[in-house]
Amino acid sequence: MSIKTILVIIFLILLVIFTCIFYFAEYRKQTEDEIMKTYIKNYENFDNSIIYNFESGTGGLGDYIKFFMMTLTYCMNNNLRFYYKINNTNIEKYIKPIYDEMNITEEQISTLKNYKISVPQDWYMEFGEETLKKSYYNYNVNLDKVFYFDESIKQNVNNILPLIPNNYISIHLRMGDNFLDDPSKRLDDDSRKFSEKKLHAFIKKNSDKKIILLCDNTEKKKQIKKMYDNVIITSSDIGHTGLVNQITSKQVLDAVTEFYILTNSNLIYAPSNSGFSIVASKFKNVKFIRGFEWNEYRI
Repeated sequence: MSIKTILVIIFLILLVIFTCIFYFAEYRKQTEDEIMKTYIKNYENFDNSIIYNFESGTGGLGDYIKFFMMTLTYCMNNNLRFYYKINNTNIEKYIKPIYDEMNITEEQISTLKNYKISVPQDWYMEFGEETLKKSYYNYNVNLDKVFYFDESIKQNVNNILPLIPNNYISIHLRMGDNFLDDPSKRLDDDSRKFSEKKLHAFIKKNSDKKIILLCDNTEKKKQIKKMYDNVIITSSDIGHTGLVNQITSKQVLDAVTEFYILTNSNLIYAPSNSGFSIVASKFKNVKFIRGFEWNEYRI
């Protein structure tokens, strides 16, 4: 067999492989759409319901979506009707369910017969149990098949990041409530573990890429920005979305906007443990690189 023939065979094999990969990706995308559409199509046929009740102060943005999806997944797997109770929280006006039939008000709940209320605490686990697979949900459906962002979020991107590149990777460094610009406004005593060495090694390894750095401490992200020309930071007003009466409307808007920026990354690197970045990676199934150990959560 000649070298030319061998090269042709290798080319054809590679062509088949890449074609299969492409069609599998398209099939998976269609399957995700079909999973949600089939569930909604059968929605009214389910006799029993679970109402997800997320109230202000229950948790932050990552918690809101994470426990929403865990409850929804449970309902989908058990032929139960899922509802999200409208509580007019500071988050729900910016990230909304695509399917309006999932929303329910206090008045509408009174018309239901067989239902159960589910709250985030129902899904909590003991410290140390958490893993990416166990803590969130089965990932059968990407989050962009369930939620959509309000237009005000997309419009706010240019306010906190005027020159956003078309292609970028992101770093989300969650230092903890103790390091917020105003640490008096915090949910609890919270300092997250992370490796400075790993963080800087990642930035240096990706010096040829535009990196958007998001952090809950303004001084820390400015410090890192000064060290690297390819690092871009936002001018957002930092606050924890889980705080009820201690966060401004602009802080909520900016926090959700940063979350939106993460969802559109080519890759997300998380030096520390945070549901914010983990959940963001599941909107479009963005590659997520964990720079922390699950048992190294807080200092």
